This record gives sequence, C-alpha cells and structure tokens, in this order.
Amino acid sequence: MKGTDWSFRGLCIGVPREKDYEIFKRMIAEALPKYECNALVLLIRYRYHFNSHPEISDGWITSEQAAEIATLCRQNNIRIIPKMNLMGHQSEKERGTEQGLLRVHPEFDETPELQTVRYCRSLCPLHPEVKNVVFDLGDELIDAFEADAIHVGLDEVFEIGTCPRCKDVPNDKLFADWVNALYNHFVGDKKVEMFMWGDRLLDGAATGYGEWEASMNDTWAMIDSIPRDIVMCDWHYGERDDYPSIPMFADKGFPVVAGPYSNMKATETLLKYVSENQSEKLLGMLQTTWCDAGAVARYLCDADADVEGTPKLVGDSFKRVMTY
Repeated sequence: MKGTDWSFRGLCIGVPREKDYEIFKRMIAEALPKYECNALVLLIRYRYHFNSHPEISDGWITSEQAAEIATLCRQNNIRIIPKMNLMGHQSEKERGTEQGLLRVHPEFDETPELQTVRYCRSLCPLHPEVKNVVFDLGDELIDAFEADAIHVGLDEVFEIGTCPRCKDVPNDKLFADWVNALYNHFVGDKKVEMFMWGDRLLDGAATGYGEWEASMNDTWAMIDSIPRDIVMCDWHYGERDDYPSIPMFADKGFPVVAGPYSNMKATETLLKYVSENQSEKLLGMLQTTWCDAGAVARYLCDADADVEGTPKLVGDSFKRVMTY
C-alpha cells in the first residue's frame, strides 16, 4: 500500500462524543490498520474523568474506556499517545470560555485582567502550584492509557510574559524553563517519550512562516536550551515552496514528524518536501484533524457517505499521507 518507509505514521484526533464512541473504536480496529497507521495521538484536553483532580474534568472518557482504547491500539500495532495542551489553548478568546484548569484555577491564568486575549489563554508557567497539578493530570493519562509517550501541546502560545510573575523574564527563558520542567518530569521521572508542537521554536520572520506556524514573540530563541530527544511535531497547513523548519529541527538533533491538515495541495507539497529531505531524524508524518472526531471516524470507516466539509478533507489528506 505505502511506498515510503517511515517509522511514524500517525493520526492526531480529538476525543469523540459519547454517541460516536463505537465508530471511533471501529476506526482504530479497522480503518487505521487498513492504512498502516501506527500511531494515534489522542487529544484529551480535559475530556477525561480525572481521579486526581475530578473538578477539572470537562468530559466523559473514563479510565475503563481509556484502557479499552489502549487495548485496541495494542492489538492493532498502533502506538497510543495521549495529548494535553499544557500552556496555551486553555480557552477561547473571551472570558467565560476557560477550559479545565483555568475554569477551576483562575489563578493560573497568564492574563487574568483581560476580558479578551490575542487568541486563547495560557497557563502561567511561574505560578507556584501549576506544575504539580499539570504533572498529576499528565501522569494519570499516561497510566490510564498505559502509554510510553505524552504529547504536551505547546503550540500557538501568544499569551506569555505579561503577568506580574512573568513580565520581567524574557519570553524565551519562560518557555524554555517550562519545556524543561515538563521534560524533567515526564521523561526524567515518568520515563516516557515527550512530543510537542514545534511552532514556538521557529522564528516567524526568518523562516517566513509568520505568527501562526512560528513565533513572533521571541520564544524561538530558546531552541538551543531544551533536550534534543523531544519529538518535534512540525505542522504546516499552507502550500509552500519549501519548509525550512524540517531540516533545521533535524540538523539540531531533534526527532521530527511533519503534520498537514485539510488542504490537499498543501499536503502534497509537504509530502514532496519531506520525501526529498530525508534524514535519520525525520521519523514520518502526523495527520492533524481539528474537527469532529466522530465524523472523521465515520468517513474513514466508509460508514457515512454524506460526510462533507473538513472531516472529509482531513480524511482524504490522511489517506494520501498513509499511502504516500
């Protein structure tokens, strides 16, 4: 089926709604093996019944269901990697849309005085209590899914360096110290591999990526201050002539996977670039979704011929990536 020997062929997808749980399991058991997908990055957010901090839960996935998903993945040679956003993406723009941690712990908010923020709210990395809570949640997910890795998010961090604790610390140091704290706990103490999005490590001006696929608030300057065995997930959703971050991450010693989204032309150009810039550090591809997980599952399982829009587009991109 496939013509490229990548060691990592993954799908990043959110937790399905309860009504879509059965088709989601069918996707794991049937569709992912059919396309030789060998990794499932499952975006949990706070949609899990945490025992350590039950008040933080925003969803319905239980430890029994986590074990069921993990078992299905193991039976089909799929690596399960739970994912949480552990800095940015803690809300929508407006006050009152806080998720999990900030809903329960507003004192962790980097921009508590603002009714709206640049994009979405962030955790304050210097709050004295935030690490312990984050570590508890991550540990619980790792144990529940019996995972050997965790994806800590860290993409699109626009709200940083503004609260009284952080405002006098350079953004690159704030970000590096937070990444290193996560690494020291999950890799050093928990003994699992750590994945993260790579955009905040890229200079938006120098690479030409701009403020979304790269950083324009100086976090990129920390790239040489973090461990080289963190797996960088390098997402790019637009059609470009080149993707300079891919060889840059590899040259600096980071394992790297490239991630497309829903634009097939962009997927094709990214695939072509990756195939022409092979490196032992380039592990493969991670298809992202960012839409209704149940609809994606139904489309990949051929269970709903009427699936249209983004679920169909990302499903088609996934099929292309897996068969490249």
